[in-house]
Amino acid sequence: MPTVQDLNPSVHWRHKIKFWHALLLIAVGLLVVSPPWFVVQPSEMANVRRLGKVVHPAPLSDGWYFKAPLLDDVDILQVSLTSFQVEDLPIFTMDSQWINVSVGISFSVPEAAVLNLLYKVGRSGGFDIDQNLRPVISESTMLVFSRHLAEKLPSEREQVVKELEMELSAALQRIFGLNIQDVQIININYLSERAAMLCDELKQMDSRPNPAAASH
Repeated sequence: MPTVQDLNPSVHWRHKIKFWHALLLIAVGLLVVSPPWFVVQPSEMANVRRLGKVVHPAPLSDGWYFKAPLLDDVDILQVSLTSFQVEDLPIFTMDSQWINVSVGISFSVPEAAVLNLLYKVGRSGGFDIDQNLRPVISESTMLVFSRHLAEKLPSEREQVVKELEMELSAALQRIFGLNIQDVQIININYLSERAAMLCDELKQMDSRPNPAAASH
């Protein structure tokens, strides 16, 4: 027995048009959500993970690349000169004075360090690089300032910067493979002067004779 679609060909064509419209909408949605291409800028390098596996044995330089929609995740890392600051590090100097130090560094990422930073430092994709830099910078800064007296820091500032640059360059190169271009001491806040004055006042108060005890 002939069906309704056989008797009315226009119904059959309308169903086909709806089907292709649906496919077209799905394709457009895929292109929006996960386009099959990506662009790496001249200041960046990248790699691709497919279902959790790194696809390329070496990082990708600047250019236009294809990827598998929904299957591939693109990880991009800035490798050009980058500035990074760590503010108000609590530091203990050689003469037992507490100070706050703000340090700034400028670094670049060589090609050999890209895969290490993308997949072996923090979460995949280089999301936790900043958090991992902070403790290394803090440790190196504490080590350098522990060799100097607080009262001599203004006159020895240039020497302190040189020592800090050597320490940070060695540590950040060894751990992350970074090339340090510049190190700056942005600010030094002396915290112990007021604390020392209060401590002296308390000592003087403790050394005074107790009137109540003297009357007995």
